[in-house]
Amino acid sequence: MKIEAKQRDFTEPELDFQEIHDVIFPADVRETDLVSSKIRKRGEPEYQVFRVWKLSPLGIELLVSGSDIFEKGEFVDIELTVGRQSSKFEGMVVDLISKSANRRILGVRFSGRKDEAIAGVDRRKGSRWLCSSQFDPVCIAPNPAQFNDFLYFQIRDISGSGIRATTSLRNKFIVPGMELELQISFPVTSQISTTMRVVRVTITTDGGKDLLEVGLAFTTLSMRQREVIGQYLVQFSDAESLERIRKEGFFPLSLTKGIDYQYIKSADDFSQVLELRLRANREVGKVPDDYTAADMADLYDNRGRIIVGKYHGTVVGTVRLTFPEVGEPLEHEEYLKLPDGFPRREQILECARAATNPEFRGSDLWTTLIQHIAIVALQAKRNWAIISTTPELVDMYKRLGFRDSGLTYEHELYPGKTQVVLIINVPEAVMGIGVGPIYWNVIWRGVAKYLGDHQVIKPSTRVKVYTMLAPVSEWVRYFAQHPRRRRLAKQYRESAVQEASAEA
Repeated sequence: MKIEAKQRDFTEPELDFQEIHDVIFPADVRETDLVSSKIRKRGEPEYQVFRVWKLSPLGIELLVSGSDIFEKGEFVDIELTVGRQSSKFEGMVVDLISKSANRRILGVRFSGRKDEAIAGVDRRKGSRWLCSSQFDPVCIAPNPAQFNDFLYFQIRDISGSGIRATTSLRNKFIVPGMELELQISFPVTSQISTTMRVVRVTITTDGGKDLLEVGLAFTTLSMRQREVIGQYLVQFSDAESLERIRKEGFFPLSLTKGIDYQYIKSADDFSQVLELRLRANREVGKVPDDYTAADMADLYDNRGRIIVGKYHGTVVGTVRLTFPEVGEPLEHEEYLKLPDGFPRREQILECARAATNPEFRGSDLWTTLIQHIAIVALQAKRNWAIISTTPELVDMYKRLGFRDSGLTYEHELYPGKTQVVLIINVPEAVMGIGVGPIYWNVIWRGVAKYLGDHQVIKPSTRVKVYTMLAPVSEWVRYFAQHPRRRRLAKQYRESAVQEASAEA
């Protein structure tokens, strides 16, 4: 007797996916999956347990009994458990359809998020920085609901409280309130592992392709993680200043990698230089309040070369270099007489009108300008560099290899401010003579390698020994900066608490 083979029936009624799940085709949830739900009508004290039929980041379908009464447009409270994580939502019933006399499918669209489900999330309004389209960070996280499945994200922007990322619509089990263990890779900089909480899920379009957009909030970040994120922001985001990055709780270790150093090329560059000179000097009270940017220019600007460091096209650091020739006076000689035995003019590189943007201070901006000065001096076969500074900065320059010439004067641009003349033998400093191994590795190691690779200098035995101490020097340098980073981190936390209290 021949048995008729019965084909599977695919004609079961379905809900209006567009209304509940938008363009996402929801995931089928089996009874053995680690997904469960409770639901209650608005105002009722107790939740009822219902089986999850289908799920997406935007909505849920539940199997309810024929005796359960829900109305379309009614608001409900939902407690959804995915894996070991539970989230609470407000939802709205958008459809109700019968599968049989006793079983019905209830379709609920997530309309909001209950406050208690995401306690501790920082909702301060701060800066949000777009990531570079060429250097987007990426991250990966295990799917908390499925075995051996991973969620892949591309980070679009970063703020002090979290990130905005996109991922494929295939990821059905991402819901607000869920915590993800993320491995985040920042191009060129580093990689971190951290826990983040999903606070928002929407649909977005990029290049004509529908994607899932996910808002993720930081739960905790270590100091190292804040340094890694800060370094990425400095190099590859649209962050406008180092100070703003620090105010949001990120502390990059090096600013140099995000700065473009060059000579000025246009009238706009020169105008920015004058504005920066005025701002930098006014910030520390070196010039009177009635000075203008035009007052910061002089005839030596036409005779010298002006180096600038640009951050996103804006001049944030500058120094003027002048190359005097035989019989040509130095700018310093307008105010003092050079003693006998002073280096000949044709051997000197004169440095003046140095300025850095106050929002970028406390970084390696100025020391990198010093490095550029040394390279220019040696390439021009000038073994000596001369610079003036105020007395409180003399010790800092001495640690870099500068010497106090014993000469002082007062410049008419800075009334009442004594200027101390410092001089440095550039080849000796680059070779480590008169400089300790810690400061040599921080300031001069890269210069020595660059000039050695270009056969401008020949590394000495001292340089080779100092280079071997580089790991120790980096360790000492890192922990020497630790108190400052801790102070900045404390200021950030206090500011966050104050802003949160004000909003409350």
